[in-house]
Amino acid sequence: MGKMEDLSEAVTISKRGKREIRSIVSRGRFAVIEYLDPVTLERTEEKVKLILAHEDGRVDEYFLIPTKIFSRLLAIIPKEKKGLDIKAYNPRTGRVEKIL
Repeated sequence: MGKMEDLSEAVTISKRGKREIRSIVSRGRFAVIEYLDPVTLERTEEKVKLILAHEDGRVDEYFLIPTKIFSRLLAIIPKEKKGLDIKAYNPRTGRVEKIL
């Protein structure tokens, strides 16, 4: 590993005042899916689904649900993962498309 000054742009301070270095674990692509009423196309729930496709082929899925505490979300791993093969409605194009 390089000298500490080589890593200075990656240093952050935690809420407890501890110096830490940000380190990339994985990179990739993502999709955020919301849930709409099939008739009105209005949101049915506040939750969204976050799908992370890593460069190495792994796929992580999380439901992100707002909590009562402002700006906090609860991340839940779904029991049944759908993967990248699912399709979703794209309001920008008006069509159903693969998510990634």
